[in-house]
Amino acid sequence: MFRKTSQQFIRDHKDEIEELWKDRRAAASSSYDHAIETFITHMIYDGFLSYFADFFSEKEEVREGAVDGIEQACYRHVPQCTEADVPVSAVVQPFYLIRDILLETEEMQQHPTFILPLMKEVDQFFFRLIGVIHDIYASSWKNKLLAQRSAMMELSAPLIPLFESITVMPIVGAIDTERAQLITQNLLYGAIKYESKVVLIDITGVAEVNTMVAQHIIKAAEAIHLIGAECIVVGIRPEIAQTMISLGIDMDMLTTLSSMSQGLRVALEKTGKEIREIN
Repeated sequence: MFRKTSQQFIRDHKDEIEELWKDRRAAASSSYDHAIETFITHMIYDGFLSYFADFFSEKEEVREGAVDGIEQACYRHVPQCTEADVPVSAVVQPFYLIRDILLETEEMQQHPTFILPLMKEVDQFFFRLIGVIHDIYASSWKNKLLAQRSAMMELSAPLIPLFESITVMPIVGAIDTERAQLITQNLLYGAIKYESKVVLIDITGVAEVNTMVAQHIIKAAEAIHLIGAECIVVGIRPEIAQTMISLGIDMDMLTTLSSMSQGLRVALEKTGKEIREIN
């Protein structure tokens, strides 16, 4: 009886609740007003209050259908708030206004025995609703972080053309397996794009060169060799050289130099170019 009465009450007062919801939301001014107003309008047009009413149905399949409907509505409209950088708290807050509106209605005041069971059901509904909203936000944050990480990875291993047929890749920071794959990929695509004959890999900004890092560099150089270009590794500092010797790392197959200027001079010679002073 309680469920049927609650369902009918919400359906009968749907328009009134909608107007009160909009008015109270408008009164709660914030810097995200436009985005929130648009979100609420879309949720109303998508049948939010009808789903809300059906959640009180005595039939389990109707209740589950209401939950599914509201979840789908959230997946359609909440992403607009994430794209506008609206805080999740600002998206969730308007739904609590409905709770207050129901409590203040004349019918609820006249039937106080309904209040406790009604609020229990309302809280259960909003608990599931807010869980979906948080899941959507979490997914959005994850996607943004992955996109930012991907962009940073791309910027962390650029192949830069210096002269005709000579390119350089400055590497800064640690090299793990994922980044090593990106380095090799960018080297190959870039070398083909710029028709490189000599590729300089500058590891001046690599703090530590261990066995794994050295193997990644050697594999990248081998990949460059397979497409007909030559690889020169520059930026071999004394401490790095000592570490490589102590670890027994063999890089005899590569041309290694201590500075970019030395590497550039060798690259120019290999491509039939030279730098001359102009008097």
